[in-house]
Amino acid sequence: MKNNHNSVNETYKKLTIISLLTLMPLGAFAGTEHNHSEMKSSSKLTQNSANYAERHRPQRTEHHSDRYAHKWRKDKSHGHKHQEHNGHRHCKYERAFCQGIPEVAEADLPTDTDLTGYTGEDIGFFENRVFDDEPEILYASDSFDDTVNDTSRLKKALRFAAKEDDGGVVILRASQKGTNNRYSLAHIVVPSNVRIEVEPEVILEMRGIKEDTYPTGNPNNRPNRQFLFSFGRSIGPSKLSAERTVNVQVTSTDPTRNFTVDAKTNMPFNYGEMQGGNGGGLVNLTRAIPFGLFYVENFSVSNVTIEDNHTESVSVQMFADADYKDGSFTYRFGSAPLYLQNRYVKNPEGSPNLNRPMNPINIPIPTDENGNFIDDSGNIVPDMFAIQRNPSYARTPIKGSIKNIKSINAHTGYGVVQVYGGDWIEIDNIEAFNGIGVRVEAGNGTNKDNFNRSGPYFSSANKIKISNIKVTNGFTGVWLKPHSKIMKDISVENIEAIDSGSALLVGKGSFACKSSCRDLTRGRINNLTVSGDIILRQTIYDEPVAEVGNVATYFLSESNREYLAQQTGKSTTEISRADIERNVSGSRWYLTFPAAPILALSQLSATEIGDQSAFEGFYGVDYCDANIIQDGLALTDREKSRPDILYMGDAHTPNGEIATDYIYK
Repeated sequence: MKNNHNSVNETYKKLTIISLLTLMPLGAFAGTEHNHSEMKSSSKLTQNSANYAERHRPQRTEHHSDRYAHKWRKDKSHGHKHQEHNGHRHCKYERAFCQGIPEVAEADLPTDTDLTGYTGEDIGFFENRVFDDEPEILYASDSFDDTVNDTSRLKKALRFAAKEDDGGVVILRASQKGTNNRYSLAHIVVPSNVRIEVEPEVILEMRGIKEDTYPTGNPNNRPNRQFLFSFGRSIGPSKLSAERTVNVQVTSTDPTRNFTVDAKTNMPFNYGEMQGGNGGGLVNLTRAIPFGLFYVENFSVSNVTIEDNHTESVSVQMFADADYKDGSFTYRFGSAPLYLQNRYVKNPEGSPNLNRPMNPINIPIPTDENGNFIDDSGNIVPDMFAIQRNPSYARTPIKGSIKNIKSINAHTGYGVVQVYGGDWIEIDNIEAFNGIGVRVEAGNGTNKDNFNRSGPYFSSANKIKISNIKVTNGFTGVWLKPHSKIMKDISVENIEAIDSGSALLVGKGSFACKSSCRDLTRGRINNLTVSGDIILRQTIYDEPVAEVGNVATYFLSESNREYLAQQTGKSTTEISRADIERNVSGSRWYLTFPAAPILALSQLSATEIGDQSAFEGFYGVDYCDANIIQDGLALTDREKSRPDILYMGDAHTPNGEIATDYIYK
């Protein structure tokens, strides 16, 4: 393995070759069987990921529960001990971990944030409301070449189905006469009251770069190359739809088998300089969004395997159908932001300057002599509640179900499913090879992020039920991070992470700006429950294969640090982040070994939550109902065990120094 003294380009070439060699024809995924009601901790990986894994690990055929033997064994080839022990409640294994949420006196609770639970309407999850005795059936073309484009005929069938009294069904089947089972599709806007059923043998190919040569309409239409299906997405930010899309579903014709989406063939690697977001450097800029859910109610996506190519997006994403304007009502053209009572209005057309001086029609929120926001009676109102927000960011999906989704070769920072915003969504039986299984996080958390400028409630996530998640060679199984949002009633049950950074990552809001961005208050998750088996396994010891982001580099295991020291010829106190090899997603993404089953970064430690104010944003989580399991995590000669949970206070730089700036960012 090359060390990080090699050039970035050489690393990219190596990783790209490895990635391409591991891919199998997409037909191998058609008809993948699964049980959608159980966690498949002992099931086979999809064929592609299994072939990759078999080249890197010894054969292990016994069920994982038979291997917990309360003993140490020495891995002769690599010199690291690793642990196999009975699955245990961590509260029994290390009593301090099971104190639940550390107690805080009522007088010490913050008053500038929201500590309450969910009080909204109980609307439940997806319910089928489409009934069609005579569905419209489409067949793949008898032959398939670059000129085939099935977009218009599927759109026509969906328009017809949407007009039926009880909704309509469109079924996609393989060719009747030939051997072709592929459809070539540009962006499909799914109308209300339809269900799309796809045969397990069928492959839906996203058009991507085909649009350069054979465009579907306007060749500059980015959605045609980036989207497959969208639900409730307006024509544009200046023309927001008046009503939600309702009662929509995409699934397989066989509830036990997946159909396939090809987000690889026409989605090649395209490295370029990252614009916006956290960090920079060269990244894969190709974007593929198979399923985009926006201003939609009562929706379901299920039974699909997505063949990705580390594209820069999430396979199934729930997102606000917003106007993308400033998330708060703010004047930003002076020396400091000025927060307004209503949406900012520019000067009239023809004025010498549209923004300076500020149009007097804009009225600032009143403040006292100390700059605190106040109400009509002069009472101080916390920033979180005083600042007025853009309501278009509240146009998020509600009442949904995302089940039985697999993604192969997902991007490190994205993955299979993400709730950027939405309420009442159940997410079950999700499997990722690379990337993240499920992510609940609004926006990107940068200082100019309008999704987070929109405050604690718009684009928040509430009543999210997550269960049975599996990730291999990835970042983490489930990632929860509120940024500025107050999220309520989220449950997580059963995660299995194999050769990945962690199984569960719970983060807190963090912004680089302080008083200069008062609209970016720190949010929290209220009533987060974690239960079932939270498992982190290590099966590969000779090289790191967990594709992770920057946060994981603050929690490197001691064996990982020793590995880096050996690779670079340095001591463990001399190594740095620059010595960690990058992965194929780009220069801000890394390769590491597993760290801990849970990264509990919303707390300073097991016994101290930290400052829970809207300025710092720490919050407590009870992990006592979780059965936390370590399987085979490597130990150095100085270690007897590894912690089940790492907290924010455990963060350190690769050379072992406490990462104070990161902890209190």
